[in-house]
Amino acid sequence: MALLEKKVGRRNFLKGSAAAAAALAAAGISGCAPNQGEGEKLSGTGTDGMTPHTVASDVAVLDGGEWITVDCWGNCGGRCVNKVLVQDGVVLRQKTDDVDEDTLEHPQQRSCPRGHSMRQHVFNANRVKYPMKRKSWQPGGGENAHGELRGEEGWERISWDEALDYVADELKRVYNDYGPRSVVCMGTDWPVLNLLGGRLQWNSTESYGNWYNAPIRMGGSISSGLPDCGNNNDRLDMLNAETIVLYGVNPAWHNAGNASYYYRLAKEVGVQFVFVGPEYNVSASMLDARWIRVRPGTDTALLLAVAYEMIRLNNIDLDFLHKYCIGYDAETLPTGAEENFQSYVLGDYDGVPKTPEWASEICGTPVEDITWFAETIGAEHDVMLHHNYAPSRYRGTIDLPQLFLTVGCMGGHLGRSGNSVGATFSIEAGNGGHAEKLVRVGAVVAERATGKTAKNELEDSQMPKSTIWRDILAGHYTCYGDYRNGEIDNGFVGRDPKEYDFDPKIIVNDFHNPLQATEDINSGIAAFKKMDMIVNIDYRFTLTAEYADIVLPCFTAWEGNLDPAQGELDVATNGIIRMSKFQCNRDYALFPRPVVQPLFESKNEQWIYTQIAERLGFTGDDIYQTSSLQAYYDKIETAEYLDPADGVTYKRLVTITQEDIDAWGVNGEPQEGIISLADVLAAGKYQASRTEGDKLGHIGYADFVADPEANPRQSESGKIEIYCQSKADEINRMQHGPDALKPYPTFHETTWQQKDAGDYHFLMYQPHYLRRSHTA
Repeated sequence: MALLEKKVGRRNFLKGSAAAAAALAAAGISGCAPNQGEGEKLSGTGTDGMTPHTVASDVAVLDGGEWITVDCWGNCGGRCVNKVLVQDGVVLRQKTDDVDEDTLEHPQQRSCPRGHSMRQHVFNANRVKYPMKRKSWQPGGGENAHGELRGEEGWERISWDEALDYVADELKRVYNDYGPRSVVCMGTDWPVLNLLGGRLQWNSTESYGNWYNAPIRMGGSISSGLPDCGNNNDRLDMLNAETIVLYGVNPAWHNAGNASYYYRLAKEVGVQFVFVGPEYNVSASMLDARWIRVRPGTDTALLLAVAYEMIRLNNIDLDFLHKYCIGYDAETLPTGAEENFQSYVLGDYDGVPKTPEWASEICGTPVEDITWFAETIGAEHDVMLHHNYAPSRYRGTIDLPQLFLTVGCMGGHLGRSGNSVGATFSIEAGNGGHAEKLVRVGAVVAERATGKTAKNELEDSQMPKSTIWRDILAGHYTCYGDYRNGEIDNGFVGRDPKEYDFDPKIIVNDFHNPLQATEDINSGIAAFKKMDMIVNIDYRFTLTAEYADIVLPCFTAWEGNLDPAQGELDVATNGIIRMSKFQCNRDYALFPRPVVQPLFESKNEQWIYTQIAERLGFTGDDIYQTSSLQAYYDKIETAEYLDPADGVTYKRLVTITQEDIDAWGVNGEPQEGIISLADVLAAGKYQASRTEGDKLGHIGYADFVADPEANPRQSESGKIEIYCQSKADEINRMQHGPDALKPYPTFHETTWQQKDAGDYHFLMYQPHYLRRSHTA
């Protein structure tokens, strides 16, 4: 039998590995083996000088350790259960959720390879171990910075005091000489800058594409900061659908964890799946989905043709459109409006009916596939239309979100079982209804330790991320609006563009990797080399750190201490801990805890910013409302579960005693819940069980459809606006596109449709791959 044909059992593999390790150690190859004098014989060794290696069983090494639930900052939205085996302060193993039996009612929250790789992140050789300064850099700006040598020379180890003094002194100099518009923040926080008058920062809709442009104004929603989320039905109701459309969705790679499993359960009960996208991905293959191919960036043409076919086939829910929407046809137009969506699709305004033949040349979708798709999602079927944001991350897709919602309304697929229209993304993937969480943690207290006390008061401080390198090099930028600062949590609020000349001197960053994750890296490097000072806070040495001047190590969410017997209590905060937010999909909440003491000289980010603030004449209280530990405790204290008896009332989850409060040294009051503090931390999660027909389900838009007068949408009309004047006005005022936007969704030509090859002859798209999500 050939060697590669032999099967090696796990037990034999472990035995063989143990024997090999023993042999290597005896041979002096192990780096941990103590030096022995010549002729010395270790006690317990055999006559040949070898140390016998006997193990009671192949799991003996696991005895005596504790399995602890830890955080995962892969940021795919899975928020899965990751457990590590800790013994004597050392992480030995990782595993996932295996506490309860895996059932439909109470599924295990299993993690993916990204989560299993966290141990390599925490204990990686590229950890930033101590503060460092680039060798030739000196304070004072100009030639002292030697910016031309960034990324090309070595580093000096410096003390924390030296590093913090450098940062504070340079901030003071630049703010005094050049003002707040000379400092660009590319990180998550840096709240200390707000004490000095604010800072420039980028805004970006790159994750959400055009779905972040006024979703609420059209009658959609934003849930937990995610546009168009909260509108899909829960995981059990997916079993009631006839067809589920995955529009640009690939949960097996993008939303690892249980999302794919929930879709698979729907497949097993007979639900048909359709995948729309440029490639037939692994999720589509798993679900044996019918593939509707479409070229990247041409989805608007495809869906306009689908709408045309639904009209031609009389496959629409006209009653729904007339009762719940405005602007579909002449009958539902708002006062003073002249054009409507249906007439545009039929070609009444431009003489171009949006037929499958018209669309096929643009989007590459076969004509017969367009017709089949329109028939399949028609009003007589129970259909769920689930989208991701990838299709709208292209030029010419500004109207795609409104059009997607319009097609869903044409089929009447909102507000009833087996039907839904919305985003399946992050914590909403495969299990809609995050706003109605079955287990939730302190929504109010979640921001107490995130540096929100001091606000950025700098007017027009938002720079477009897509042009940030060119803007820095040119010393000129245009502000088009604010990101996530709308009056009704509107994501991106556009306004009249305003131009500024500025003289950037400092770039600060934390827990991001902008040089790697922002287009045009070469211009980014040139922009970095122009600065007087660049400061990077992170736990790892990234490409951005390589081009910085001062590198400060923070610790990860695995690091800290919750045991008074082990010393001062501390947990990670800011950029790291917010990646978890404790909150997962609607069924459960995680309660991760630190498992090892902070490694090397790494510090809590809150400590770093407080130290800088004190050197600038402020205090930590000027930035933070509370400590990292207090915020961590507050989230647990305020955790609630939805009472299954009525599906409406939230009750406190965790029982906390005065002894618990005293042991942690935090502020709080004793309370009664249904699980003790010790038990919820030992379990690492709390999960609600579901049963068919219970009172814990979620149907998107259900209240609105049941009574639109009592439960209006947040649009101006209170309805779903297929004709949305406020959307058109907001985007048009930014003057950022070649054509004025109409209030209803239309097709926008790009250079590709004009048959202009230009300098780049290939159509390219870049899918997220399994290795990572973003740069986390």
